[in-house]
Amino acid sequence: MAVIAQAQRMAELQRLGLSAPLVRLAAGECVHEAFRASCLGPAFYVYHGADAPAGPPLIPLWDSGDTVFGVREESDGLAFIEFSIETPDEFERIARTEQGFWATRFDFLYECDLPGDELQRAAASVGFRFLDRHLAAREEAEERLDTFKGHRSWLRELVETIDEEALRR
Repeated sequence: MAVIAQAQRMAELQRLGLSAPLVRLAAGECVHEAFRASCLGPAFYVYHGADAPAGPPLIPLWDSGDTVFGVREESDGLAFIEFSIETPDEFERIARTEQGFWATRFDFLYECDLPGDELQRAAASVGFRFLDRHLAAREEAEERLDTFKGHRSWLRELVETIDEEALRR
């Protein structure tokens, strides 16, 4: 898969209509401390020899460990994806909208035991409108979340509903 040239990365993120806070994070500007360890660019691996999945050109957001997060344009709209640099062709399309993407990131932050007030402030800093829904859905589905498979299925369902609502706006 092609990767957008590093010099064009920020312009491409803006062209796609991504929010200013997401673009700032991708550029390496920490808009809230909650994002420093896992949601902060610039991306490194795909510009230094790591392969990327086949398909439309990737616009990398950032790396976290050996995982790359990025966005690309597909025939049906945006696709936020993640993949391991060890197995780039085993990528996962995690969301179709920025709000759906943030749902996955805030689920990760919740799992990292970020306090509720910090989650709220972090959500406000990036314009994530669905934090309360995410937290309520987690509480309602708590018994489903005790296995990796159950948690993954629940999160996928939540992101789909958030994506659908975000696309209607």
